[in-house]
Amino acid sequence: ADADADAPVPLVRRIELLARSHLSSPGPERDAAAALCARLLTRPGLQPALREFIVWGAASLQGSRGDGAAAVGTASFLTVGIYTTLAAIFKLGHREELLPQLVHLGPLIAAPAALLGDSSVVRRKLGIKLLQRVALVFLPPRVAAWRYTRGARSLLLNLGG
Repeated sequence: ADADADAPVPLVRRIELLARSHLSSPGPERDAAAALCARLLTRPGLQPALREFIVWGAASLQGSRGDGAAAVGTASFLTVGIYTTLAAIFKLGHREELLPQLVHLGPLIAAPAALLGDSSVVRRKLGIKLLQRVALVFLPPRVAAWRYTRGARSLLLNLGG
């Protein structure tokens, strides 16, 4: 146990903790921290860190929801930061990597009526944005019929008709 305390913290974890600490800021650093978290956690190979962040974010949002709709102070800013980060994650992430994470957001996405009762317009907007992006992950992918298909590899075959 003593060896674990002396082990250096990995760089990804340090960056994530620094960004998390700024998610409760009222200024533009909150948006930068949300973008940093989203870009960092949607990188290939960081699914354990993504899962841990989503579990933490869902628990924090449930805790702030339990405090009532009129969350004040840092908790309100943290809620906005978490919603912004999760919406960006579900925008940037790949569907295959995000599908297993939806289980952790279950209580949040099961009761969208609670979002509509929120007194803050910003929290309501970001919560609905997150719900929309989660719903898009639930939908099966659809390949566009008009997308580019590669023709024959030979110019002579292409010109010959």
